[in-house]
This record gives sequence, C-alpha cells and structure tokens, in this order.
Amino acid sequence: MYYVFSISDSFWMKFIIDKFVNFFLYRLILLSTFVVNNKLKPMKKILIASPTADIKDYCFDKWMENVSKFTYENSELFLCDNSTTRDYYIDIKKRYEHLGNSFNVGRVTPSQFEHLNLTYKSILAKSHEKCRLYALENDFDYLLHLETDVFPPADVIERLLDAKQKVVGAMYHIEVGARSSLMIQKIEEFGNELRETYNLDENDIDFVDGEVKRVFSCGLGCVLIHRSILKEVAFRYEEGSPVHPDSFYYADLD
Repeated sequence: MYYVFSISDSFWMKFIIDKFVNFFLYRLILLSTFVVNNKLKPMKKILIASPTADIKDYCFDKWMENVSKFTYENSELFLCDNSTTRDYYIDIKKRYEHLGNSFNVGRVTPSQFEHLNLTYKSILAKSHEKCRLYALENDFDYLLHLETDVFPPADVIERLLDAKQKVVGAMYHIEVGARSSLMIQKIEEFGNELRETYNLDENDIDFVDGEVKRVFSCGLGCVLIHRSILKEVAFRYEEGSPVHPDSFYYADLD
C-alpha cells in the first residue's frame, strides 16, 4: 500500500509514498554537495530512465528540453528503445550525442521474442527491467523512472528526495479529453476489507486536498525508486493479464 500527498504550489503533482510521512519543505540545491551538521554530504546519484519508442517521438525533443531544465545536478539519462526496427535507436543516439556520457541508450528488440508470441506489454516490462539493471550495474542510488510523455517541474527530483522514502511517485494524468483520469488507484475500506478502485477522474477534487493519502498503486510515469528496492523487485508481466507491468511492480512491493 502507498500514500499520496500534494504540494501546494503544483496542484497536479502529488507523491505516492510507502508509508505516512510529514511533508518536508523544498530547498534548492545548487552544488554537488550540501552541508549537514557542518559535514559535506555527497548528493545522491540519480538515473533518469524510461522505455521509449518511435511512436513517442512526437514529444521527445520537448521532453528532453524539459529534463534539461531539472535543477538537480548529479543525474544521468538512460533510455531503452523498443521500436520495431533499430532506426529510432540510431536516430536518438545521433540526435543527442553532444550530451556525451550523461546520455545513454539501450535497446530491447521485439523481433527477438517473436517465437514466444509476446505482446507489447511483455516487451515494455523487459524495457523497464533494462532500466532497472542499468541503474544497479552503474551504481546509482535512485532510479527516477520518468516516461517520455510526462513533464514534471524542474525541481521534481529534489521534491521526491525530500520525502525521504524508498519509493516515491507523482500523480499525473493519462489519456486526454473526456477519457482523462489521474494515474492513481485509491483504496476503499469496507470494515476489515480493502478494495482497489479505478483511476481517479477530474471530479475527485476532495482527494486532492494536500493531505497524505493511502492508495493502492500508481503508474511508472514519474516514480523515484531507491537502490535497495531495485535490488529486490524486478519489473515483469504475465501474458494474458489485463493490467500493465506497473501493476505487477506495485503488487510485488507489498
């Protein structure tokens, strides 16, 4: 189970946390170290990572521009392309080669799994998993799993870190227009029984009140995961399931 709270100056950005916490005031970090009790403490090393594909190129450059404005300095970027062909993988590597070692691209090739008749959800789970393994193999303290069509504010990493939790996510919208809903699944209590509800919609104004909320799960669109959790919980999907890999991940965390 998780909880959600909102930040007053950003209505849509709420945080999913694995237990009740108090809200910590955001403090802007400008240097690679900061002082705690007169001692220099290194900043945590953050990997910003996500699966991507050519179908999301419509907003990719804008997404990269938004990420470039993040105020947290000790971070790197890793993307895992799962397009049908290698063309997009080659394209984005070339397009952003000027970023050097701070920008890396991996690949999951769908054709490798044709004999298994895997659906796109399984390919997506394998892409999530490649991001997790990259974070572990390269000694990152946290993985910020940030999908390439989600645009958080520039100080999102600092805000998530300030929660001081091992799993911290942000609530965001999925779909557009009349189909739009908030990517959060609330818990309803019926005596001793807990039940999952559907994603919240725009009418659930009472839920967004700045308080900590207990929830069933959230998506992987903007979630900060500590290294200790990455070591324990892998991304996966079971063929035939109506849900997505994010649902399996949150279920496995419980």
